[in-house]
Amino acid sequence: MFHGVGGVGKTTLLRKLEAALTGAEQRPTQWGSPAWAGETLLPIRIDLARAASAGSDFERVILTIRLALAGAIGRPLPSFDAALRQYWEQVHPGEPIEAYVRRTGLMGRFSTPLPQQMQGAVSEVAGALQLPGLVGSAAGQVTTALVQALRDRRERAQALAGCARTVALLEAPCDLEALSFYPHLLAWEISRLPTKKRLVPVILFDTFEDTGDRHRDLERLLQRVVWLMPNAFFVISGRSRLQWADPTLHGQLDWTGPAAWPGLAAPTGHTPPQIGGHTGAGQHLVGDFSDEDCDDYLARRLTQDGQPLIDQSIRAVITARSHGLPLHLDLAVARFLKVRRSGTTPSADDFNCTFPALIARTLSDLTSDERHVLRSVSLLDALDLDLASRAASLTHQAPARRLSERPIVTHDPYALWPYHLHGAIRSALLLADRAPMCGRSFTALGHRSGKRSQTSEKARPCSWVTAPHGQPSEIRRQSQVTVHGPALPPHAGQPMVSAVHTPKAGLP
Repeated sequence: MFHGVGGVGKTTLLRKLEAALTGAEQRPTQWGSPAWAGETLLPIRIDLARAASAGSDFERVILTIRLALAGAIGRPLPSFDAALRQYWEQVHPGEPIEAYVRRTGLMGRFSTPLPQQMQGAVSEVAGALQLPGLVGSAAGQVTTALVQALRDRRERAQALAGCARTVALLEAPCDLEALSFYPHLLAWEISRLPTKKRLVPVILFDTFEDTGDRHRDLERLLQRVVWLMPNAFFVISGRSRLQWADPTLHGQLDWTGPAAWPGLAAPTGHTPPQIGGHTGAGQHLVGDFSDEDCDDYLARRLTQDGQPLIDQSIRAVITARSHGLPLHLDLAVARFLKVRRSGTTPSADDFNCTFPALIARTLSDLTSDERHVLRSVSLLDALDLDLASRAASLTHQAPARRLSERPIVTHDPYALWPYHLHGAIRSALLLADRAPMCGRSFTALGHRSGKRSQTSEKARPCSWVTAPHGQPSEIRRQSQVTVHGPALPPHAGQPMVSAVHTPKAGLP
């Protein structure tokens, strides 16, 4: 599981993994030699954002996996294909599967004869059962005959589709719940491939955050795919850690807790996870670029006659503004090209700004309460959950706690105020009044939050003060003072504020 801030490069990483697994010449030299030997790997990258927008997301996932296998092995998978064909005829009557593949754009990616292989599987089943009258018949008739043959323990039927759960899956009503268990048949068919055809599917789920909803319906179906295909390797990318090892999700997902997913369990307490340990070893945070990486990327991104097209002074400003976020670097490069096309020579002042796209990308998967907390805490250098909730004038900590679990917030358990907002996101929010955000400017929202904080003494007895321009902002806690400067320079008309805690305020 790779998780990180939106725009940090997770999709690029998965595309690079897909390319490296497809051909050895695409493998970066710094990765070294592959650890596997003698294994045939089949990378299958599935963009869940595109799947969700298609309206038939889970069906698209299953078909993508089967289409990739069709091109790699070139033969029917009888038990799975018979079940899938029966499902399709009942759920999509009158719509051939090839028409769906063409309509959803999968035909351009996989030019393999899946419908022919599925029909071949049905014919193979009918032939093995010595039922020549059923060859070319509807899949429902063939699967009914197959179920009866399996119940009679006929040798040929068991040799063809003898998976222990084939009968139960073929008799189940054809719906998404049944379809989500078909990967068990697929895994069984892969395990039975002849030696020359054997392979290990490497399934890459990209943009996993787009599967999230309050009930985790699509996530539950995808988890079944992962659980029921132990002979496949899964790589998932998203903005947040995968929470399947959290036992509190029992009832929303089928398999939860650290016993089921030991590699996804979060570290307990304040002890950092040991390198090479099993706790949380499957969760990898995709971090920001260092200043040297940013400068090197910008220098290599645009070149002319072997020399960097972006001047060093401009690269320095972009690097400082980006806080290591690759999306900011790409947006700055696009701005550089736009300025050049206009006939103007780019200067460092052209890049001493932020980009509204950063905010749109950050807010896209947040709830309204989480967005409100994010806007409120962007006024603070550091915070804890209680301060974040009170700054947003909320009576409960749930939105602040959910926000703190996202990679846009860093956590230092040993600090007095343990949470810090990502620098690039905070800078973009503070300066967002230069461009509209969600139909309103952030200045109005920020001033409204500040006014609410000043007037709501009963709800939150914490006063707001203005720090002098150019001086570090500070947060006082009783007799202790923690300085988190220097503060971001405010633009004209936007004061820099910090929280001053009074001894009897009740804050931690």
